[in-house]
Amino acid sequence: MDYWKYYVNSILADWNIEDVAIIGLFDNQCVWAAKPGGLFAAISPQEVDLIMGQDRMMSLLTGITVAGRKCSVIRDNLLVDEDNVMDVRSKGSDSRSICIGKTPKALIFLMGKRGVHGGALNQKVHHMIAGMKV
Repeated sequence: MDYWKYYVNSILADWNIEDVAIIGLFDNQCVWAAKPGGLFAAISPQEVDLIMGQDRMMSLLTGITVAGRKCSVIRDNLLVDEDNVMDVRSKGSDSRSICIGKTPKALIFLMGKRGVHGGALNQKVHHMIAGMKV
């Protein structure tokens, strides 16, 4: 438990990151770790099912929800080997860049602070994926 708390705190030390969550893929899609009180702590198993679903075209057309927040899919390479990342943008007046990365056992969700470009999040998620494959 302390490991996850340390890991989340080290991610949040990056000034670009507003929120983070690590969601297990095989344990009923439960939250392994998240920012205390953060939006991503409320990601539901149904949202994970939709994100991981095989009907990728529908997600591109209609968007997805992340912790109840409507998002547009910008780029979907989540199921593409050697990339494993989906870039999304939340909708509304307080829109933010969100990047979702897939490891063999978990999904990583990062939300940038206001004004942070999705490319910065994408690089961070790729680094995290590489670290979790070991």
